[in-house]
Amino acid sequence: MAAKSVQAITLFIVTYVVLIIFTLALTAASCYLGIKLMEYISSSITFILGIGLIGFGFMILFFLVKFMFKGNKLDRSHLLEITRTDQPEIFKMIDEIVLSVQTDFPKKVYLSNEVNAAVFYDSNFWSMFFPVRKNLIIGFGLINTTTADELRAILAHEFGHFSQRSMKVGIYVYQFNKIIYDMLYDNESYDKVTRGIASASSYIGIFVLISDKIIGLMQQILVRVYQVLSESYSKLSHEMEFHADAVAAVTVGSKPLIDSLLRMQLANRSVDIICNYYERKIDDCVISANIFPQQILVMNFLAQRNKLPFENGFPQVSIGYYNRFNKSKISFSNQYSSHPETDERIKKLNDLGIPVAKPSHEMANSLLVDQEKIAEKFTAQIFQHAVYREQPSVQQLSDFEADFFKENDQNSYPDIFNGYFDYRNPYHQFNIDAFDLPTIPSELSIEEFFDDTNLSVIYELKALEADLTTIDNIDSQVINVKTFNYDGKKYSLADCRAMIDYLKGEISKKNEQLVLLDAKVFEYFRFLAKENQTEAIFKSLSIKYKQVAEEFTVQENAYLDLANATRFMHTSASKEMIKRKMVVVKKEEKKFKDCLIAIVNNDAYASLINEEAKIALAEYLKHDYKYFGADLYFDEELKDLFFAMNFFGGVISERHFLTKKELLNFNAKLINPVFS
Repeated sequence: MAAKSVQAITLFIVTYVVLIIFTLALTAASCYLGIKLMEYISSSITFILGIGLIGFGFMILFFLVKFMFKGNKLDRSHLLEITRTDQPEIFKMIDEIVLSVQTDFPKKVYLSNEVNAAVFYDSNFWSMFFPVRKNLIIGFGLINTTTADELRAILAHEFGHFSQRSMKVGIYVYQFNKIIYDMLYDNESYDKVTRGIASASSYIGIFVLISDKIIGLMQQILVRVYQVLSESYSKLSHEMEFHADAVAAVTVGSKPLIDSLLRMQLANRSVDIICNYYERKIDDCVISANIFPQQILVMNFLAQRNKLPFENGFPQVSIGYYNRFNKSKISFSNQYSSHPETDERIKKLNDLGIPVAKPSHEMANSLLVDQEKIAEKFTAQIFQHAVYREQPSVQQLSDFEADFFKENDQNSYPDIFNGYFDYRNPYHQFNIDAFDLPTIPSELSIEEFFDDTNLSVIYELKALEADLTTIDNIDSQVINVKTFNYDGKKYSLADCRAMIDYLKGEISKKNEQLVLLDAKVFEYFRFLAKENQTEAIFKSLSIKYKQVAEEFTVQENAYLDLANATRFMHTSASKEMIKRKMVVVKKEEKKFKDCLIAIVNNDAYASLINEEAKIALAEYLKHDYKYFGADLYFDEELKDLFFAMNFFGGVISERHFLTKKELLNFNAKLINPVFS
């Protein structure tokens, strides 16, 4: 693969050099013609035309080489450089790995707040021609959620990259990517200069227009060549990842790297949950001094809730759990991805099956000096951009734990349902007469209704729906690929319509399967309610949920239709397009307002709408806003619209959730009377 990548790099360089030669020839010719024109015909118009001709070639030439003169400042404000004096144990581990892998020591070692580790180099245009030493980043969130062996395996993987000569290819690809980006998107200064030149004279403007057309063609050529380069490098990159994994396995053993790779997703998700938690606490002016003990707490909570085993103090994530949501059968042979799929990496590591020679199960964070001080520094980084109305108070870990568990209880359904109702709603397609029919004992137990097999059907349905959207985008060329793989077979663009029909059929089958299961669950609880002599309550709660669910469907559609209609407001659009789109906005807004008026006047929503919101909604409802006029958006009107939309979306979701939870809590009590 390295040879193919080198060939692709050569193709890119040759293409670029040809364009440079063509541009130099064009510049020389335009200069010659411009000078001759001014010599032979002496007038102000020919002088301007001559200047335009001379500048014409130089504009194209400057466009092709402007990337060479750009600064390359890398923001390292989020990184903490560490030295051998600061962190002797970390550097001792690095020394051992460097000796074992027989590679170079990193130029610099940094810590970050991420759940990751990576290699990077101080790369600029000239680094393609001169050797560059690599730097190492180790995420504190990673150190916090691994054992010493697992951290050693991850670092050995990164040093596996240090030892790869093919990393040099990556420097070329990285730089060419920057060149392409500069030519396609980073043209603000260039456009400003050329527009200024064009505005000086309509005659010069002609040459600016022609140069723009030629530059556009050059961009298209370079992008196509770069696609070839990216695809070949992606395949090489996959080989490099597998090689680095093998280096880690030989250095430490297969299992530590497998365990850390599988746990990383859970560790990352834990940080995301904590960040979302504190985002909700901005109005309360509450922060944390150190989120990393909370990361462990949340990660262990998620593991326990999902019945994951623990080993050496950490959750052991299986490949089945890791891939539980990833049921998609579509792939593009990872044409442009830099990393292979995790399950591919796990399989190869398992095939190697190299045991750990000297196991070390201590927590990796115990290797750090002043770990709490470092953790507090990275926590402060996370909160630094949040704006509080007053000095925030620091929440203690025990208070976070109590509040987090309380929030989780309030915002989740009973554990006995195994997460089934996180993705499905209770059956509400029944007729009222159904409650008069005789009840029959179920052949299935509660555990069988909500086992992993039935949950898997839900995940498969979600994957089919996502695959349908993807193939529809391929068919309409929103995703620009010529071929794709589905369930191990290769398909072309011409197969998209047939695949769309096939997926719609599969989605219909899965939906029918789940609706049948939902109906059986409904009958199961109806039977239990009758046995417990609480059928009247079950009937009342079921009918209440049915009404709310049907109402919610109408409300959600009104909200989504308006959200889709207003999406263009978040992008740049021409005046004519805005006026056309605004007609659709006003049409969808009428349906939205009808739904909004209905909830404002409905006592069932009274507890969910505070006085401040009532005043804001009343202000919005009494006006027929235009939102746009005289070539400008009316910001205050849009502010009222988006407040109303966001509030409406939150209120209808909250009522639906509370009604659904009320029914499910009752059902859980039917199974286990001590449930609360």
